[in-house]
Amino acid sequence: MTKTKESLFQASFEESLNLEDDGFLQFQKKDYYNKLGKAFKRGKLSFGFRIQSIIFSLLFPIGVNFMFLVFAVSLHDSDPKDLRLPISRYPLLTVEVYLICLLIWLLLVLVGKFFRRSYILPYRYRFHIITFMIWFMLELNLLGITVSLPILSVWGIFAIFGLMALLAYLMLRREIRSLKKRIYGEINSPTLQDKIANIIAIYGMGILGFGVMINIILKSFSIKFSTSMEGLGLFLTWILLNIALIAILTFMELPFFLEAYYKWKYPEEYREWEGKSLEEWYGKKYLKKHKELLNNE
Repeated sequence: MTKTKESLFQASFEESLNLEDDGFLQFQKKDYYNKLGKAFKRGKLSFGFRIQSIIFSLLFPIGVNFMFLVFAVSLHDSDPKDLRLPISRYPLLTVEVYLICLLIWLLLVLVGKFFRRSYILPYRYRFHIITFMIWFMLELNLLGITVSLPILSVWGIFAIFGLMALLAYLMLRREIRSLKKRIYGEINSPTLQDKIANIIAIYGMGILGFGVMINIILKSFSIKFSTSMEGLGLFLTWILLNIALIAILTFMELPFFLEAYYKWKYPEEYREWEGKSLEEWYGKKYLKKHKELLNNE
């Protein structure tokens, strides 16, 4: 059996270091881990960062998703004659769905509190952001189905999600194969993912700015589209957002959290490799409860 057929989780410490060459992981560590890691120095958060986290939690995971709920409820409370597009008679995004998702998200936050090692905290924080994005897309999909169901029918909705599931499977299979080859030292040149990550790192803000400019120009000239064109635009946006989330989870988050797994598996090896002290790596509070680690200093 060749190395590439082995599990992603069976690499040695030396082999796991090959993940450092992944383009998307480098992008993540540059724009996220290295900056946020300073906020978790020695396993202790500043008071300002704690307040910021609470505010962001209220605004985004709780607030933004609640606004989606309010919008969905308002659609079903409106007179159908006042709506530019038909919607399903049966509401999918309900108060019960919102509360269940909120409860799951809060439970995951509480479970995350058990992971207290300083070096794992940036990954834990990132995990909560990812679960928010999944929650957000779940509500967006329920809203998208509500609007699309009268036009596409149930079979059309199943076909769309079937194609997206197939796309997710193909992306995941490609990324797993690529990561196995990288971990076990069978990639010696930049891959397609590396090149894409480099393009995003260099031109990402420019692409975003171009999109904002186009939006401003259209609004300033009061360009209006027909109802059918607006419906098509909303439908394409819905599909593209789903594909974007699948790509983010597959190509950016998978190698990022795979690195977290290997740091958890080989904590002392990574600590020595990164040149960190015990207090910097584990945090003062964690060391007080695990004094046996002091023997490794």
